[in-house]
Amino acid sequence: MKHFAGALFAGLCSVTALSASAQEITASIWFPDTYPLVTDGYQALARTLEEKSGGELSLKVYTGDSVLPPGAHLSGLRDGIVDMTYHAGTYTPSDLPADNVLAALGISFNDSMVLTAAVADFYLNDDQMQEMFRQQGVVFLGSYASPSYALMCTSPVVTLDDIAGKKIRMPSPIHAAWAASVDAAAVNVPSSEMFTGLEKGQLDCAANSPNDLKSRSLWDVAKEVTLLDLGQYFAGWQYAMNQPAWSGLSEANRQLLVDSISDNLVTMTTAFEQSVDEALAEAGDHGVTIHEPGEDLQASLDSFVAEQVAPMAAEVAGRLNVEGAEDLIARFNTVYDKWEGLLADVDRSDTAALQKVFKDEIYGKVDVASYGVN
Repeated sequence: MKHFAGALFAGLCSVTALSASAQEITASIWFPDTYPLVTDGYQALARTLEEKSGGELSLKVYTGDSVLPPGAHLSGLRDGIVDMTYHAGTYTPSDLPADNVLAALGISFNDSMVLTAAVADFYLNDDQMQEMFRQQGVVFLGSYASPSYALMCTSPVVTLDDIAGKKIRMPSPIHAAWAASVDAAAVNVPSSEMFTGLEKGQLDCAANSPNDLKSRSLWDVAKEVTLLDLGQYFAGWQYAMNQPAWSGLSEANRQLLVDSISDNLVTMTTAFEQSVDEALAEAGDHGVTIHEPGEDLQASLDSFVAEQVAPMAAEVAGRLNVEGAEDLIARFNTVYDKWEGLLADVDRSDTAALQKVFKDEIYGKVDVASYGVN
């Protein structure tokens, strides 16, 4: 692995080394090829760039941990091992403190298109977020938001009695706190290790998007799914570039990339949601039983979200020395509310209409001549 990464760093053509007439962006995303953020995200974006540029701008995508392990997708980007990455922000809280404060709110959201738009809008335009990215030497370009998380388990988990004592892979400290509140034990492992953990009995449940039943074959080891809405995950970014690599792109190619990402976020988010519907529809064929949460289990989550999320986000801010956290959260919520309004009357099946709103309200306002260049 070290030799391969070193060879990539030393030998792969970076955008700054290529001629002005043909540029290549190297990218890493650690999900498998079957995952929506890969198939409908990076791979679809690569095809779009190739087609629209006539081969003048290409995206070379590495998936899984062939180049970088999950937790190294910030440091690897910062160090220029690749030009672009996906990164799960909760893996590096001290490097992305403001992002982690906002990620603490994820358990309370349940509309992935609104959340994707709000995060892109806020992260591209908020001074505090932009300063955080500048300190890391990366240029934020695009967001993502998972569909609502659920519990995928090896035995039925429907009531408070069922969940007590269960070992559950949780995606964030806030989710872990809720698990503790119902006498479950949160386990902090990457989503890439869920299958092994469930298979070997190290986990009783995994909290993640139910598309993983299919995209990661969890239905082979998790035969009981409870549709308890544990909110959405959006920490970090779907698309960000190393600052020198972004600056090394021609202005025309930066514009093409921004325009393509704008459209891609809509199709990717739609496909992500559809992948959940497909997985749940096929789950029965794999011996999986789908449950609705019991009243007591649902009530425990509702109470936690109403009473604990805001103070716990403030606690995250204190731990990570984020100044002005209350104002940060208020600004983000204002943007989220704006996007709830903007998308309220837009037909979610009308891709062109959604893409127009994303372009008009977010990406059409990005000045590629100056954004992220200095």
